[in-house]
Amino acid sequence: MKDWLTTSWRERFIPERMRTVDDQIFSDPNGLSLIKESEAILDKIIAHMLKNGPIRGSQVYKKNGRTFKLRLKVSQKHVKLLTFDTHVSPSAIKKRFVLSYTRSEHSRGSQKMLKEGSVYYMKNGKSHVRSIMKSPYFHGIIQKMQHIDGAMDGHAPTSFIDPPIPEESPKASKEVQTEQDHYTTSLNYLTMQKHDLPEPIQNRLQQLLERLNPFQHQLRQLSVEDRYQVKRMAQEDIPNLISAYKELDNEEQEEQMPRIYEALTKMELVISKLEENDEQLKNERFDYLIRLNERRYTGGNDADQ
Repeated sequence: MKDWLTTSWRERFIPERMRTVDDQIFSDPNGLSLIKESEAILDKIIAHMLKNGPIRGSQVYKKNGRTFKLRLKVSQKHVKLLTFDTHVSPSAIKKRFVLSYTRSEHSRGSQKMLKEGSVYYMKNGKSHVRSIMKSPYFHGIIQKMQHIDGAMDGHAPTSFIDPPIPEESPKASKEVQTEQDHYTTSLNYLTMQKHDLPEPIQNRLQQLLERLNPFQHQLRQLSVEDRYQVKRMAQEDIPNLISAYKELDNEEQEEQMPRIYEALTKMELVISKLEENDEQLKNERFDYLIRLNERRYTGGNDADQ
């Protein structure tokens, strides 16, 4: 059963295709097997590319297993992976997931290299589509697609590092600035509104605003899903909540104070969780780079001796 903190904002306001897939879809033995088998095949493809040198044109790699099928298409611009359960798969929920990746040398501006990451499945007689871009179960597969990007040019696997972002077009820069201005205006409005609130609510709102303030200059660093959530919280959810509370008479405000205090606390916890996830991803990337360089340069020293 999902808890309020992890699902409420996303489930209510974010389009279905942008919501991260529930862990339970891939956490069972059959789901884990589908992912691990896919990773193993990608490892073999990477080894094949490194052994035979850079490819020319387009190439399609296929694996037709009994319980699942995999198709990887690589070209000079894109890498696209399709994997799905067959009709004889023991999995109770048949799944098909797609990952589409734009190669690093062909990405433009702030365009994300991972263009699509979705899983399609049937559950309770209904079809569903969910995002797998942030699912922890797919970190390994996404990393291997990044390695394929390098292997196509003959490079040994390296961790993925975002390329420098070229100067944005005037139109793109204006859109980013407008988004930032709207967000800042909302925070300034909330700062003014807090002075008319009871002291406990003022303090709780102030702490929440302190969590939201740093995002004024970091919105574009967030994923689409997280950016949508942060903006909606600052521009709609909190202002609407404060406005509705102020419309109550004094007696009702006193009675409802614990509820608005709790609501603001839960919002702060959601932001705190978002920050923790971002910090964890940074630490994981750093640890990977350290291990990678240790292997590289230890091996290089040994080879020279």
